[in-house]
Amino acid sequence: MRDFSGSRLFTASILRFRILLFALALAHGSPAASAAANSDQVDQIVRRQMELNRIPGAAVAIVEQGRVIKIAAYGTANIEWDTPVGLDTRFQLASATKMFTGLLLMRLVEQKKLRLDDPLTRWFPNAPASWSSIRVRQLADHTSGLAEQFGATRDAKLDKIVATAMADPLAYAPGTEARYGFTDFAVLRAVIEKAGGDSLPRLMTSELFDPLGLRETGFANMSDDGTVRIGDIVPRRVQIYGLQGDRLTISDFFFAPQGYGAGGLYSSIGDLAKLFAAIDEGRLLRPDSLSEVEMPATLANGQRAPFGLGWIARRYRGTEIAGHSGGPALADIWRAEDRKLTVIALTNQQVQHPLLAEAIMDMILPPVPPEPIVADNRPEIAANIRAAVVRAAAGDDSAAANAFAPSGKKAADSLVSPFARAMLRGMGQLQTVELIEVRPDGERRYRLGFAHKAVVWLASAEADGRLSRFRPE
Repeated sequence: MRDFSGSRLFTASILRFRILLFALALAHGSPAASAAANSDQVDQIVRRQMELNRIPGAAVAIVEQGRVIKIAAYGTANIEWDTPVGLDTRFQLASATKMFTGLLLMRLVEQKKLRLDDPLTRWFPNAPASWSSIRVRQLADHTSGLAEQFGATRDAKLDKIVATAMADPLAYAPGTEARYGFTDFAVLRAVIEKAGGDSLPRLMTSELFDPLGLRETGFANMSDDGTVRIGDIVPRRVQIYGLQGDRLTISDFFFAPQGYGAGGLYSSIGDLAKLFAAIDEGRLLRPDSLSEVEMPATLANGQRAPFGLGWIARRYRGTEIAGHSGGPALADIWRAEDRKLTVIALTNQQVQHPLLAEAIMDMILPPVPPEPIVADNRPEIAANIRAAVVRAAAGDDSAAANAFAPSGKKAADSLVSPFARAMLRGMGQLQTVELIEVRPDGERRYRLGFAHKAVVWLASAEADGRLSRFRPE
């Protein structure tokens, strides 16, 4: 019986030749020598994650300075049909769709069809007075203050979602917090369509896809009446899988059209490589516009927020990066602007942590000196952390039996969730648990050294050393 959890990397000489031709055509030159040296290492990283987390199919690309220095397809797009992944296979981007919405927003800003600092009352004259304090940019960076409408994606039309948002009181003062959610991007879609004079899918096609020749990117335009789903034919679309225990299952989330500003876009690794090569070369946005997209918002108290305009902004290995994950790991796209480096990882298995892009960036970006270890006066806490993590990674739901106090039930349940298990499994065997800081409030920072990655987690414990809180930093 065939093992679909491994990576069926395309090894046929003719396909290798096609991949090389494609990369050269996009790059307009020869791949860098250093990239060629690291190519096999990237393949090893992908194969390892596919095996550890039973990922049927994947595709990756590395784009730097407008040149595609690595592009490859791995494994199976559809197990039932035994269909291989190719460079033109269309993957579900899920929440990484927001990156495209941010790019489209800035295209309209460059065309002077709207301004980032427009008050929402410019676009919704009948909105409540509170909307006059909300700027368009605050929809895109999740600092608008709009209350979240859980479950609105499936049933409500876009105008109904906007009307409900108008009727609800603000959840917080605009610009004082950053809260990731759906409502912001539903209202943002309405603004974009008013400014652009067309639907968001058609605007993306005319402003982004057609100018750059992205022929394998678009929406499925699905509808669901509760019994039947109807949508467009999407050639070479992957089947999306999940895990029930260790059993692969079909797991295809429904992205309703009214939520297309926030998710639902399909694209291929070839098209995404083209997109970021064009971004590098300034063929999509001016440099100042791209900076707006990638720049994190500043809150009213002066603190940095996590979001740019549809892009998440953060520091990684001492470098400012921006991008988005979706699925949670159907798409993982991160860009280091200072060196015009983009790493793209696509998969068709959604019950996993987005580790692939970071693992590839780890071999490119320079390492950061580790924080020094401090003396641990409560080694029993580290022992409980080790016991809990090892059990959770192995799928043992009794991780909470002795390591967590009753006050830590929520943290214990989170640690044994399928998503957390996949994250732990993807990082490999736990090797070290090292204390690096004890904060004034008693919270402790531990560096957990796994076989393939080191991460920092925060922990609090009761007097007997059992965990009351435990989460990634």
